[in-house]
Parts: sequence; C-alpha cells; structure tokens
Amino acid sequence: MIEIKPNNTYQKEFCRNLETCLYKQLKKSIENKKVLSHNKKEIVSNLSDNDIKCLKYLKRNIKKIVGGDLETLQAVINEVTNEISKKYKKNDSKPKIYQAVKYIFVDRGYEAKISTTSDTSIAYKLVENLGIKTCPYCNRNYISFVKTKKKKTRPQLDHFYPKAIYPFLACSFYNLIPSCSACNHMKSDDDSYKDEKDGNLVHPYNVKDGDFTFSYTFDNLDILKSIDEKNIKFEDEQKIKITLDRKYEKNNDYFQLETIYQNHKDIVIELILKEINYPKSYIDELIKNGFGTEEEIYRFIFSNYLKIDDLHKRPLSKLTRDIVEELGILEKIKLLIKEK
Repeated sequence: MIEIKPNNTYQKEFCRNLETCLYKQLKKSIENKKVLSHNKKEIVSNLSDNDIKCLKYLKRNIKKIVGGDLETLQAVINEVTNEISKKYKKNDSKPKIYQAVKYIFVDRGYEAKISTTSDTSIAYKLVENLGIKTCPYCNRNYISFVKTKKKKTRPQLDHFYPKAIYPFLACSFYNLIPSCSACNHMKSDDDSYKDEKDGNLVHPYNVKDGDFTFSYTFDNLDILKSIDEKNIKFEDEQKIKITLDRKYEKNNDYFQLETIYQNHKDIVIELILKEINYPKSYIDELIKNGFGTEEEIYRFIFSNYLKIDDLHKRPLSKLTRDIVEELGILEKIKLLIKEK
C-alpha cells in the first residue's frame, strides 16, 4: 500500500458532471414514485413512502455523496443503512429500493457516465488527472493510461466501498480507486466499510508510509555468514523471506500482499549485494560528477524513487525504499554528501 493524493482541481469538474445527472434521476423517481429508464421503460414501480424518504435523502445530499470526503461518505453509509432503509444490506431478495438506487447510481451513473467506453467517459479523465502510475493497493503493477484516436486503455476502477453493497456510492469521487486487475479481482465485494470501521482496514487516501513496512528474514542462518564474508550470491534469494509489518491486517488479507511479495526476493538479494559491493569511492565519483542530492544518487543506483510522494511512479518502489533504508545505505549516502 502506498500513499495517494486526490486532485482537488479535477474533483470539482468530476462532481459537476455527475451531480446534475443523478439529481435529475432522483427528482423524477420521487415525483413518479417509480424509476424509468432513458427510453421510458419501467424499472421499478410503486415505491413505498419509506423508499421515497430514502430517495429524498439521497437527492438532498447528492453533493456530499458525489464529492464528499471519506468521513462524509461514512456518515452517509450510516444514515442510509441504519436509519433510512436497512434493506440496503446485500441480500438475495433485492428489494425495490435497492433496485431503484442501483439503477440510478450504478446503471445510469457509473456505467453510463463513468465507465462507458465512449470518448466522453469520465473514467479516462479521472485516471489521467489523478496521475497514479502504479496500483496503490500493491505497488507491483503499472496502471497505464493510453488514449489515442485508434486505441485506448485505462486501469480498472475499484469501488473501495463495493457498489454491490453500497450502490449509492457508485459515483463517489473518493470511492473510485484506479487499480490493477489482480487487486480489483482479489478485493471483490468484501464489506470494506465494516472492516474499516473495525479498525482493521485503511482506505488508500488515508494510508501513511509507516502503516506498512517491508523487511526480510533468512530461512537459513548460514546466509549471515555468507554476508559477513561477502560471499553471498544471487541464488541465495531462496533463503530469504520478505515480511510486511502492517498496522492494518485486512489490507494484507484482501490483497495477500505478504504472500505475493515472495515473488520479489530477487529484488532484496540484489539490494543486499549492492550494499556489500558498492564502494564508497563509486558514490564519491557520482558526487563529483554532479549527483549532488540524496534523491539523485538513490535513483541512479537503485533505478527507483525515494520521496514518498513519488513512490506511485514505479513498481516495487515501496519495497526498494524500505529495504534500502533497513540496510543503512541511505544513511551512508547522506554522510558522504555531508562530507563533501
């Protein structure tokens, strides 16, 4: 998990595009006591007074629902599920109010306005303006955005609060997380709001760098002797186990982070080899040749980013940074720069 930041400028445009559309849909449904499709086909009819009460709440709070921060979205969830219509809980019966809200927010909102493949699709603008280059859930895969006259591709958008359980949040800015297909698939429709409320899960916009820290241990203690004797080899990666110290257990459960990162032991062994074999004179030479900052030297040697705000730009940047810091290489670089 890596920190991501919202684009507050684009958020205003995003909200304008959706608030009017959803407001009109809700207004018509309240007036008619039924939900009609764009071609006047009846989707849900004979909505009860309690159903209308729920739709009125959603219409009255449409700005909060589309553009509200995480605390606001959580308050909406509490209001809708606990006080207005407990029928919103995911179940097999799918009551009328669930069908009504799903059609308005998911079918006519998310599917028709955000996720559509048309040139006016909001999803492409959202991904482009957020500018996140790797999956914020795993930091393993690029989430590329490409749009030309002939071809276009974008990452999947995960609903952090699943639209199957909370359909009224299907178009909420802070509920749409660009992600890789693997993470989106693994997360599925688990009730993330419940896990977050219990303190076991953190939303990507609330992640802090210290919430998750990679480290490593050795399955075979003989490797310690090899390190001391500077006799470690690439093949020794199989003796390494990558660990993830985490503040929120459910993030690891959802995405199987610690398990899946065992595929990247080669990165750790390469970093250990660099710590052993990079001579002080080489770093001195880099400084002489104009690499004057810790960031520049780090990026040149490790082919990745150092600053927390830049970790999203390249896969495995969080793993690399944590291990390099644990090995003490950053401190060595700082001292050498200070000496100059």
